[in-house]
Amino acid sequence: MSEQEKIELREKINQGLKQSYENLLRRKAALGQDMVFADENGRPRIVPAGEALAEYESKHQHL
Repeated sequence: MSEQEKIELREKINQGLKQSYENLLRRKAALGQDMVFADENGRPRIVPAGEALAEYESKHQHL
């Protein structure tokens, strides 16, 4: 596998992960569910998925 193929594969995987995460946020927000994240100390933090989606979209609107 050439370096260019490796780069393209990494980009494809990263795009798939990003799309999967966005789909998860949207689905959970539509169902009124929560998301569980780890804070900077590794402790669980529960956030309504609607809030998490709004924050994600505000940070990624330029992409």
